[in-house]
Amino acid sequence: MRRVRSHAGAWLPVMVVGVLLLTGCGSASKETPTGGATSAAADATTEAPAAEEPVSLPPGAQPGLDDYDGDGQKDPTCSTQDFGAGLVLRIPCQIGNAHDPENDTRLVKDSLYRLPGPDIDLTGVSGSVLEARDPNGVHVYIVTFNSDALFATGSADVGSTDTLDNTIKVINKLYPNGAIQVRGHTDATGSAAGNQTLSQRRAETVRAYLTGHGVSASAVTAVGLGSTQPLVEEKNTDGSASVAGRAFNRRVELVIRLPK
Repeated sequence: MRRVRSHAGAWLPVMVVGVLLLTGCGSASKETPTGGATSAAADATTEAPAAEEPVSLPPGAQPGLDDYDGDGQKDPTCSTQDFGAGLVLRIPCQIGNAHDPENDTRLVKDSLYRLPGPDIDLTGVSGSVLEARDPNGVHVYIVTFNSDALFATGSADVGSTDTLDNTIKVINKLYPNGAIQVRGHTDATGSAAGNQTLSQRRAETVRAYLTGHGVSASAVTAVGLGSTQPLVEEKNTDGSASVAGRAFNRRVELVIRLPK
């Protein structure tokens, strides 16, 4: 069962009752009710209910599994996108309630952050939650939070654990028993090799904290992606460096694949 924005359907059982006409010794046969011919004629002229018109899909689209924009219709998906490290997601044809970047930053083309997300309580978590489906229809939630709330610059040692502690509460309440992939990201400053190493160390640190503090998960793995998967542009429109953009891209993501 999904939350308010998802819909579930159910088959209603139909019972067919057969009438056995008893005949034989000592049994009287049932009489045809008065007006039976008239009733039969009326039944014959009863119009069948009109069939529902099929929903028209854009060329190449797949039928939707979720109602992301709350309009009562499941939103079809028109493509899939690879976000690295095995994260491949179905992309809705229309993304009506995509997340907006903060602090006047601009999303990069095809940013993961453009995907919709549920309206849930994230008190104490410096981040947000996105939702999607993988190509097999498995439900995927991505909890993303700023790594500056966890780590000092250039460090993989956790400072304040408030965000992680509150994230564990959210996972255990809303998304228990899923397989979690911890993904570390950096901004684009520094060398590619250095960024990769730092992002991997941070992902490993978060993985160890989750497993050591009671997160409900079937498995927890970690991967570093350096600066290869930015969410927002790190330059302003005038070409100057965007401090806010760099900070936004320094993050940790928890990709949670729910059991079917």
